[in-house]
Amino acid sequence: MKYTRIPTDTFKNIQMNAGILVDSFDPATGEVGNLIGATTGGINFTDTPSFTDFGDDIDNCPKNTKELKKMESRDVKMSGTFVTITVATAKKLAGAADIDSDNSSHIIPRNDIEAGDFGDIWWIGDYSDTNTGNNAGFVAIKLINALSTTGFQIQSTDKNKGQFAFEFTGHYSIASQDIVPYEIYVKSGSASTEPMIYLDKHTVSITSTGSYTFTPTVVPADSTITWNSSSTSVATVEDGVVSAEGAGNCIITASITVSGVTYNDTCTVIVED
Repeated sequence: MKYTRIPTDTFKNIQMNAGILVDSFDPATGEVGNLIGATTGGINFTDTPSFTDFGDDIDNCPKNTKELKKMESRDVKMSGTFVTITVATAKKLAGAADIDSDNSSHIIPRNDIEAGDFGDIWWIGDYSDTNTGNNAGFVAIKLINALSTTGFQIQSTDKNKGQFAFEFTGHYSIASQDIVPYEIYVKSGSASTEPMIYLDKHTVSITSTGSYTFTPTVVPADSTITWNSSSTSVATVEDGVVSAEGAGNCIITASITVSGVTYNDTCTVIVED
C-alpha cells in the first residue's frame, strides 16, 4: 500500500511521558533547576494567536487575504494539576502574594501585581530514542514572565490526594514588546557529545548607547568563535561583546568550525531609540 507508511525516524522523534515543571533549565547542558511540584495528568501548553484582517470590510476582497493579515498578539498558557504543595508553590499559585516575614508558613495575597510576581517557568519532556544520561534528548518550553492567572485552587477528596489546578500565562514586556513570551527547544539525544555552540541569550534588548556580553557554551571548549552582525548600522559584535550603533533589529551569529563542518547559534538584538 503506497500511502500506508510512517517516517523511518519516527521512534527518534517521539516526545514521551508527562515531563516536569522547573524554575530554570540550561538547554546547552540539560541541567534542570528546582522542581516546582509533582503533577498529575500531564501538562497542557497552548499558544493562541489573535489576528486582524484588514481586508474583511473591503468590497470584493476575499476574507483571509494573506497580504492584509496582521498578527496582534499571542495568548500563551501552561496548565495542569499539582498533587504536592509547598509555601513557595502556594505563593506562586496565588499570583500576587507575599510570604509573611514574621511567619514563613503564612502567605498573604495582594490586590496589586508587582514585578517580582512574574517569573519564567520551564516544562521539559523526554524526547527521542536516547532519553537517559547526560546527552538525553528533550523537548522544552520556556514560558516567559509567567504569572498564575487563575489563582490558588484546591480540590480535596475523601481518602485521596488533594489536587491544585493551575494555569500560568506568559506575558509580554513593555520594554521588549516584540518578544513573544515563550520559546521552544527540541534536542535529540546522542550517545556521544557532538560539536555545538549555544548562546546564553536568544533575544536581547539594549539602549542606543548600551552593550551586552554573551556567555556562549562551546563543544569542543577550545573552539575558535567567529562573530557576525547582520546589520552593523544597528549593532556590532567583537569577541562576544555587542555594542549598539543605531535603533533597529539585527541578528548576531556565533559560529565554530569542527572537522570542516560549521555550527552556529543566533540571537536577535533589539536596539531601542
